[in-house]
Amino acid sequence: MPKRFLASLLAVLMVVALFSGLSFAQANSPWRVLINGRPLPMEVPPRIEQGRTLVPMRAIFEALGAQVHWEDATSTINAYRRESAVVLQIGNRTAWVNGPSRQLEVPPAIVGGRTMVPLRFVAEALGAEVTWDGAVTVTVNHTPYVAPRVGGSMVFGATADPVILNPILSSDTASAAIHLRTNWGIVRLSENLEPMNAIADRWAWDPATLTWRFWLNPNAKWQDGVPVTARDVKFTFDSIIHADYDGPRRGAVRHVQEIVVVNDRIVDFKMRQVDAPFLFNIGLGLLPHHVLGNVPVRELRAHAFNRNPLANGPYLLSRWVSGQFVEMTRNPQFFQSPRPYIETVIFRNYPDLNVMQAAWENGDIDWFGALMTDHIDRILRDHANRAYFREVPSHAYDYVSVNLDHPILSDRRVREALVTGLDREAMIATVLDRRGRVIHSHQLPTSWAFGAQGLNEYTHSAVRARQLLDAAGWRVPAGSRDGVRMKDGQRLTLRLKTNSGNVIRTDVVTLMASYWRRIGVETIEEILEWSVLLDRWEHGRFDLVVSGWSLGVDPDPFSFFHSSQAARSPAGRTLGFNDPQFRNAEVDALIDAGRATLDMAERRRIYQQIDVILNRELPYFWLFQRTGVTAIANRVQGVIWSPTGSVHPERWHVRH
Repeated sequence: MPKRFLASLLAVLMVVALFSGLSFAQANSPWRVLINGRPLPMEVPPRIEQGRTLVPMRAIFEALGAQVHWEDATSTINAYRRESAVVLQIGNRTAWVNGPSRQLEVPPAIVGGRTMVPLRFVAEALGAEVTWDGAVTVTVNHTPYVAPRVGGSMVFGATADPVILNPILSSDTASAAIHLRTNWGIVRLSENLEPMNAIADRWAWDPATLTWRFWLNPNAKWQDGVPVTARDVKFTFDSIIHADYDGPRRGAVRHVQEIVVVNDRIVDFKMRQVDAPFLFNIGLGLLPHHVLGNVPVRELRAHAFNRNPLANGPYLLSRWVSGQFVEMTRNPQFFQSPRPYIETVIFRNYPDLNVMQAAWENGDIDWFGALMTDHIDRILRDHANRAYFREVPSHAYDYVSVNLDHPILSDRRVREALVTGLDREAMIATVLDRRGRVIHSHQLPTSWAFGAQGLNEYTHSAVRARQLLDAAGWRVPAGSRDGVRMKDGQRLTLRLKTNSGNVIRTDVVTLMASYWRRIGVETIEEILEWSVLLDRWEHGRFDLVVSGWSLGVDPDPFSFFHSSQAARSPAGRTLGFNDPQFRNAEVDALIDAGRATLDMAERRRIYQQIDVILNRELPYFWLFQRTGVTAIANRVQGVIWSPTGSVHPERWHVRH
């Protein structure tokens, strides 16, 4: 027994000695970490766990220019560098970078009272490059950020006023341009068109409970200094869910069962089912509960807030003179650091694109987002020294919205005749100088869901169009002087509307009327101020409207073509974007199925099947996808581009 005891004791002592030696080696580690060639100052040496290097939290974050916040109650590390947000928890292999979660091979740990974090993960999350020499040195290379000079102003050209500065009620691009800068939502899109952090630092999906959880940035504030909290999130989306809501955003929360405030910084969306495009649909700006919380939902549209909104984004509204300009200035309460570089941003109104283009050429505005196609080559040549240009296929299309409740247009043969009577290729050559392509249904070539087979291209044929109208009972009376068709004593007369200030669309209206005249259709052209047009359109007081959609990244067409989005408020306003009143049970079922699966291949198949039906039923006459040219004065720098346009205007700056 004594010998066995001594042998066991010796074995234990050897194990202890072995592990003591490892700990001692850690304490006297030969490992080095270099940041841009210089040793990283550390109060304790690096630690190697499962082949991964852990370093002191504060040392690495601060060396990379990030601000660090420690939450003692949850052992959570929140690090911020410009727009980036990195969140880690002690002992948790799940981390978050700019919103979405990632899995760690080795979690953060507290060792000897020091918080240690995985070096490579942290450095790469903040945009640095990490290399190892194969021996004892880890090198981190990153470009220190040199902030541009703050100040100056930037002027955009516009042809319309914002309609309403309430993010849950607006649907126009002029209002959206203001919201982008003043009223942030819980998520936004990155330059890669992926959901990223905004008011929320991170989020997580629990498939077991069908719950999305969002953690809000603790520093986010409204411009009056009041923190942005989970109550604001709940109030915003509860307002959309409310029975009295009369805006176009109800589809974004169709599958939300309940919104729960966990605490000031955490909010849960409890879902009825999987909703694949959910993160892409909830980026709309938030409303301040402390300002609007006691306002009945039915009274939100008439509230003074819509003219003077409270901001939580990088800019705040400073002046709005209707018909002239909207001015925004830097928001001193904006939570991201550094704050915007441009002091003042102005959207200046012009009566039409021709006048706006002249203003850009004269140097009165810095940004012209829609160069007139017949002037592009000259402008690129004449202004090469004072401006730069961006030419990309837009993730948008021009189309004709068809009122399917109209007694004439409810006949599909008439709709097919009208679109067949259009020479869309000639229209592109005439009004776009060939910078565009004909499209035949909703999904664009810039979408991953594009590619439906067997679409009817409705190739231009006046002969075929006349045959269809004959078959529908619309004929030219014998002895007719104007050639307008009639049926049961009624002339084939249609009203074709579009908005003033958009020369391309007004030219399209004129061309369409001329094509239809050749097949016996009388067209009354109506060019209306945008807010007037929108009001009539949303209330169903239209035959045909020429307009355009700038599409979201997710191809879900729910808001446009689901029957529920054709419903009207008690006042008669369409509650979604389904202004044609398109109702099709097969399309409804397909849209619902596309939302209920996360399988991208299955969703692609579903959306291509929907495209075939839309192409056949023609709630729209699809016209073209433009290739736009944006002209930008050289003084505007740092513009961030996504595949579909510019993003993150808070990061731009101007020379001054």
